[in-house]
Amino acid sequence: MGRARDFDEDQVINDVMIKFWEQGYEGTSMQDLECCTGLNRTSLYNAFGNKRQVFERAMDCYKKTVLSVLLDAMEAAPTVKQGIYEFLNTALNTQFDKCRPGGCMIVLSVMEGEQHDNDTRKMLQDSLHELKRVLQRRLNEGKKQGELSATLDAGSTATTITATLSGMATLAKAGFSKATVKKTIDQVVGLIN
Repeated sequence: MGRARDFDEDQVINDVMIKFWEQGYEGTSMQDLECCTGLNRTSLYNAFGNKRQVFERAMDCYKKTVLSVLLDAMEAAPTVKQGIYEFLNTALNTQFDKCRPGGCMIVLSVMEGEQHDNDTRKMLQDSLHELKRVLQRRLNEGKKQGELSATLDAGSTATTITATLSGMATLAKAGFSKATVKKTIDQVVGLIN
């Protein structure tokens, strides 16, 4: 029988998520992961596997704890258009939250794609494609309910919203003001009819 772990696995994964989000995959060494978790390399390897496996767990944590909040805000809104607005504004608040690294971990990780193997690169790409599908489904619901025009191209609009989210993450990291980025949200949502 194996020895019980004397650390909180969820907390460790949250800590490494923040570190990867802050520094990127390539910029985060195993020593960085040791420092942010308080665990030695052997404990990290035994509990989670190699650096890439730790990153994959951190990305799952990001989707469950950060991205899901954006999607919940969208789903809770009374209308589709308000849902898109809430989705993007919740993302904006996350990207400019002083207690977080800023930007979007998925988008930032996609941008350093050459640092990832094929499996991890596909996982990142799939994350953005899945997000686009969720947005497209919500837009199609709005069309069926008569809230949005029957001629709205839900696929292209979902891609535009995904691109807006990606652009917001880049602008947040590039030092643009929150007010400037918010104007982009207002314009994009204003185009959805």
